[in-house]
Amino acid sequence: MLISVTNVLSQLAKHALAPAAAKYTAEWFAEHLPEALRAAADPADLEAFVQRAKAAYAEEWERRMLLGSRVHRQAEALNLQAPIAPDPEAEPFVDSYRQWLTDFGIDLASDLVVAECTMLNRRLGYAGTSDLWVNLRFPSPASPLVPRFRPRSAPADPLPTPSGLWLVDIKTSLKHPASTVWDDFPLQLAALRQATVALACPPHCRYGASEGHDTSHEFPVPDFAGAAVLNLRTDRYGFSGLQPVAAYLHRTDLRGRKPIQPPTRKDA
Repeated sequence: MLISVTNVLSQLAKHALAPAAAKYTAEWFAEHLPEALRAAADPADLEAFVQRAKAAYAEEWERRMLLGSRVHRQAEALNLQAPIAPDPEAEPFVDSYRQWLTDFGIDLASDLVVAECTMLNRRLGYAGTSDLWVNLRFPSPASPLVPRFRPRSAPADPLPTPSGLWLVDIKTSLKHPASTVWDDFPLQLAALRQATVALACPPHCRYGASEGHDTSHEFPVPDFAGAAVLNLRTDRYGFSGLQPVAAYLHRTDLRGRKPIQPPTRKDA
């Protein structure tokens, strides 16, 4: 088995996580204040209460993570035009996904190339799953910035938007704005973009590791025209193209992480 890209990136420290955990724990404590006061009278009760308080944020984040997985399953079913059980909590995110498909003029039958595909780089020893390979068409090779993200003190350099096959990763959040791009997002997409092999295995041949696997289940990863994060929210989406990782690591120009204008909009 190869190292999972997601597992590797989960080891990175996210500076926003500790404040978010502290905020949620404080809110949980305030909601349970009468119980806290009663527990304070007995050391054993207080210890149990503190343990519950410390676990509260982790349980909430687990719930949100599971919601994200359900949204991915709903989007995959939409991509494949397959039936799936209704999920009222996930549906608003899927509506935002439908809006993205419309705004970017995507025909699932002809423009979607791959969904939920395992990709490998055996030489470097890692594997990951991509959400979408999709053909995007832009009216020009560069897109202006979304108006509210244009810088005030510097020229608004256009973002590269070459038409062709794009690697797109779907993210969900209940709290953060649709323009959010965490530091690990470009690293994740870079790893997938540099994978060398993609798998189209039958169910008994998961990840290409079983004895029944053969090279007919594999195909080379193509060159992608671009890579982007699609942030789905309950009331909107954000589609942010990502600059090369070398520039990202050196912090040369963060404007390459701003949202791309949908090609169907004329308000730029």
